[in-house]
Amino acid sequence: MFIEDLTTSELKDAIASGYTTVLVFSGSVEASGPHLALGKHNFRARNYAERVARDLGHTLVAPIIPVAPTSEQLMRFPGTINVRPEVFAEVNADVARSLAAAGFRSIVLMGDHGGDQDPLKALAPKLDQELSAKGTRVFFSGDGYARSTTEIEAYAKAHGMIGAGHGGLWDTAELWAVNPAAVRPDRLALGDTAGTVMSPAGVSGDPRPATAELGRVFGDIRVKNAVAQIRALLAAR
Repeated sequence: MFIEDLTTSELKDAIASGYTTVLVFSGSVEASGPHLALGKHNFRARNYAERVARDLGHTLVAPIIPVAPTSEQLMRFPGTINVRPEVFAEVNADVARSLAAAGFRSIVLMGDHGGDQDPLKALAPKLDQELSAKGTRVFFSGDGYARSTTEIEAYAKAHGMIGAGHGGLWDTAELWAVNPAAVRPDRLALGDTAGTVMSPAGVSGDPRPATAELGRVFGDIRVKNAVAQIRALLAAR
């Protein structure tokens, strides 16, 4: 499913056989408390991108964009990488232009990280206008993040859990489901239970009820919503 695993001739053949849609999925490298690996977003992005591509059919995945806008607040913690929004957007733009040159006809910009969303949403229509004359459409799909997070929050509340928070419930559970080695269960740290203020350890919310099983429920919500939105976008083209 990942174009980086293919040779150039294999990719050419795949596109010729109908694999003309490609996902450009962005992640991030950032601190999320003492219990989550810095690459949490990239681990999740790769997993979700593959699942979305398989469900859509005739879809491949570009290399995950590994860095993104984070925040000065998170820069207090070693390992956080903060990329200016305009730089992040230009990297995505050049990746999309390269994919259009390769022959892809539908390019979908997505992100697993909150800081990905606004730059990608603003970029997609500009790229679409630029590339549509050459036969390639560019879309932004945000339902896997925003809409899904709203549904996950509602699920958590209905089950008596605090869902929100950086390094909190769903942040921890989803990573646990896709990469257990990236979670340190013995270091789960309670943050502000309102989920709005980070503790000195860089945590907000409560990750302690998180489980891999719960993460799979949340991941299924994200994949389902992303697939539904992308299908609608592709149908409308």
